[in-house]
Amino acid sequence: MSTDIRERARQTVEIITAKLNQGLIKSRLDEPIGKIAREFEYEAECPITHRVFHKIIADFVERIYEKALKAPWMLTDPLAEAIFLLENHYQSVVYGLGYMAAILDADDVREGSIQTVLTGLAESIKDIERRKYVNGIFTWHLLGCDWNLRCEIARILLEDYQPFIPERLRKCGPAQLVDEIPSIMYRHICSESTLQQISFSNEKPLTAENLFNWEPL
Repeated sequence: MSTDIRERARQTVEIITAKLNQGLIKSRLDEPIGKIAREFEYEAECPITHRVFHKIIADFVERIYEKALKAPWMLTDPLAEAIFLLENHYQSVVYGLGYMAAILDADDVREGSIQTVLTGLAESIKDIERRKYVNGIFTWHLLGCDWNLRCEIARILLEDYQPFIPERLRKCGPAQLVDEIPSIMYRHICSESTLQQISFSNEKPLTAENLFNWEPL
């Protein structure tokens, strides 16, 4: 075994682990989003009109992207993005899921009115950006690796991460675990830094096709 490839593999594991440190993710994503959300000002009366509701949620989402994420270029239609986030991620304690539930919350002073909706929007953006960040780290540091280096990374995980490898995979060789590297590392990082907040939708190998759809084993 080449000492050089061993060192490169070890370094890759350490870099990924460091970049997925929860403190780093909070400082880059959670804290800026939370700060802008708290500072956001709006005027609304109850009952709130659709026009006012749409203006507030569009302005809010636009402000998050522009000031917290520093990525206004990612948002071509703030209102469409806000409605998409509500429809797919918003959960009301009383009215259920989706955009209509958000409208009902916004018109209900007992449920916090529109402030509850804005809080939900902020949390949705945090979750999505965390997921994108984590997947981006794995993409950058793994997909560009040659096969031998990825096998060596898997070998290191087999040696050092046994508690985080499902029993059915512990007898596999390094080459058989290459596609499982993100899931194994994710399990390890979760155990140390509570990154359980980040969720993934499908259990599939990390490839260019399903990069944003894998989840822990």
